[in-house]
Amino acid sequence: MWASCWHGGFHIVDVANLRQPKTAASYNYHPPFPEPTHTVMPVPVKLGGRRIAIAIDEEDQAQSANEEQARRGRPHAGISIFDVTDYANVKPLSLFEVSELDSPFSRTPGARFGAHQFHERMVGTLVFAVWFSGGLRIVDVADPSSPCEVGYFIPEPVGNRPAPQSNDVVLDQNGLIYMVDRYVGFDVLEFDGGRLM
Repeated sequence: MWASCWHGGFHIVDVANLRQPKTAASYNYHPPFPEPTHTVMPVPVKLGGRRIAIAIDEEDQAQSANEEQARRGRPHAGISIFDVTDYANVKPLSLFEVSELDSPFSRTPGARFGAHQFHERMVGTLVFAVWFSGGLRIVDVADPSSPCEVGYFIPEPVGNRPAPQSNDVVLDQNGLIYMVDRYVGFDVLEFDGGRLM
């Protein structure tokens, strides 16, 4: 079982005995990354003979214009990839982030930009994740030391909002991608392996 800790990284919990669950491994990567951990999941197959885990952080909401200004230049929430082959020696491998240059809404006042959530069942080595105003990002982790973006979609803001706030993403058994905005908006997409439609 995998569990995230809001500001404390993640834990791998052994639930073989449901009456006495115990921590099998843990890793705290905060600091240096300032945003809290949202979700962690294992890659369903070994990659290069290694057991891999993926964690996504959640971009906090700035509570004022002053706080928003103070956050400029600090890392946004992203995806971290870990080698968890040896529970006694968890190793960070890489970080996937979306640049502010990759979304026209990255510095929209009052809107979050960084990561929030990923679809919690992988398709091969693909991770389908949403950034608040950075939209959907499809990341291939076949090489966990060098994750690669293979597709993206940034929805247009709707409902008189200044920026999209992509909140969740889910895939169905037919490969359709459902993206939900935190406030208003819903997109249904299809990824053909090279582009989103």
